[in-house]
Amino acid sequence: MTEKKLDGRILGGGAKDKENGCEPENGKEQEVLAQIGRSAKRIEVPESLSPEKMLERCRNLKQENLGGAGRRAFAIRNPRLIGGLSAAAVLLICCISLSGIGGTWNNISSGRLKRAASSADMAAPAQAPMAAPAAGASESAMESAVESEAQDAPVIERKNAGELYTLAESYSDVYERLDEIMEEVSYRKYSMNGVDGAAAGISADAGRVMEAAEEEGAVRELAQKQEAADDAGGYSKTNVQTFGIDESDLVKTDGEYLYLLRGSLISIVRAGKDKMEPVCELEVDAAGAAAEVRAMYVDGDRLIVLTQESRTGLKQKKESGEDVLYDIDYIDTDVVTSVLTYDIGRRENPVLLGEMTQDGSYVTSRKKGNMLYLFTDQYLLKDYENDKEGAIPEVNARKIPADCIYIGDRGERALIISSVSIDKPEAVRDSVMILDSGSEIYMGGDSLYLYRGNYRGMSAVTEIAKFSMADGYLNGEAAASVRGLVRDTFAINEKDNKLRVLTTDTSSGSDENCLFLLDERLKVTGKLTRIAVGERIYAARFLGDMAYFITYRNTDPLFAADLSDEKNPRLVGELKITGFSEYLHFWGEDKLLGLGYETDPANGEQKGLKLVMFDMSDPYALKTLGSKVLQGASYSPALY
Repeated sequence: MTEKKLDGRILGGGAKDKENGCEPENGKEQEVLAQIGRSAKRIEVPESLSPEKMLERCRNLKQENLGGAGRRAFAIRNPRLIGGLSAAAVLLICCISLSGIGGTWNNISSGRLKRAASSADMAAPAQAPMAAPAAGASESAMESAVESEAQDAPVIERKNAGELYTLAESYSDVYERLDEIMEEVSYRKYSMNGVDGAAAGISADAGRVMEAAEEEGAVRELAQKQEAADDAGGYSKTNVQTFGIDESDLVKTDGEYLYLLRGSLISIVRAGKDKMEPVCELEVDAAGAAAEVRAMYVDGDRLIVLTQESRTGLKQKKESGEDVLYDIDYIDTDVVTSVLTYDIGRRENPVLLGEMTQDGSYVTSRKKGNMLYLFTDQYLLKDYENDKEGAIPEVNARKIPADCIYIGDRGERALIISSVSIDKPEAVRDSVMILDSGSEIYMGGDSLYLYRGNYRGMSAVTEIAKFSMADGYLNGEAAASVRGLVRDTFAINEKDNKLRVLTTDTSSGSDENCLFLLDERLKVTGKLTRIAVGERIYAARFLGDMAYFITYRNTDPLFAADLSDEKNPRLVGELKITGFSEYLHFWGEDKLLGLGYETDPANGEQKGLKLVMFDMSDPYALKTLGSKVLQGASYSPALY
């Protein structure tokens, strides 16, 4: 890319200058140097070429992939060198202006996503991270892909997500927020240790339990993707949260082939009517030996594989001293998630087309059309304590720009979201970072939503932030809060860029359930409250203008709500049976399958797993078609 070439001219010098037309010719050295001197006096040095910014660039050249082949760490031992580099940069600009190619500079700092101009923007241009070459890919091919992506990209203004997440003006805003979090964490540790050492031990154990729960949740998120019947397509597809938005899975099919993920291998099997024929066993091209394949997508002749690996290397920590800014300090392990895209036009011989990498542990992903959205999570405080500049996560080995970072009122974790086209698997379309402490993710057909519970005494609200994702570009739109907590994955749904949310509220002292309808700006247009007081929502599903949900105390009421009038939603049907359903699944056009437990209506004692088929052909007169209780059974992954 142009920026890389510029770095080469500054740092390389000599022969590079000749290649770029900066060497005086035909004995006119003195005349040219005089012209350079006059030009230099008229040129205002960009802030990005100040000694401080040049130092930051050199810092960013440190090990991109610790432990990776062909990479090495280095120490900057003489900060005075940076001043010389800045002077060389000014000389370069003069050479460029004399050779008539001054327009190249604009390609370096122009971002595809921009906000109001400020000095902070010059320090961190809103530019998508530079793609890293895949194994076997040429550097020129990589640069062409990224430059082509940049040329096609529209210029839009990055916006806040209401007041819930606001854009950073510079990295200083991010550091300031992390400093506040560090102080809060230190205060909690001090208070805990000062009051009761045993309590501190309990707190530490609780933290480990939470971390284990997060890992289990990531695995369970994959297990939730069950195969669902699709009569129109003639073969089963991954069960998804939103119709039309694909999700990753451990097993995929395109109607002719089965794709089975087994450890680090993907088996491709031809699924004939009479027999199954193995075609290929692909060992994923992971960069390290600790890579774990998490999930995959299949789209025509493209196989998209999501991997996560721990990369261990020598970490550099800032130290005091005039001549030493960085030195190797300790061994550190970072988690990196990768997206590898294969051409499977010849199923017996998959070919790797490209790879993108992103810091953080794999959380989930979504695919809309040919655009893949990757979500990863990274704990920031440990790295920040050692090296605050190095704590900013990277996408394709480039730090996320400051004006692509959203800051929330909680902030010890980074949710990193990137979009990449399966047609250009090395070139990241867009990346943002949400400074937060953990939110749930829902992607509708038009927008992305992050939502989280916020407890206020005995009651709680659900805070929701909305982001647009047109053409793969993520941008804040709005934020709002609704009473109660979202208790089921399918209790939040988007239709026509408008959101519908089912919650359970405890603010009155007893459970009650609510339905909220919100417009494009997350303003409430209609609502239902005090539904099934004393019970909680256990399962929900939306279909068109209808909402179906299960509440439970001792019996299992199935409710049907008509949402066609966004200002006046109505409950139109209710059916009570024993037991309760944890999950609802549409079956054909007019049936709904419930999976849960049979219970004793007198005392709530569970008697076994229960399957019940509801008839919803007439929402005003819901009825059951049949049920089955599996006596003695107490668990099924389908419940999750």
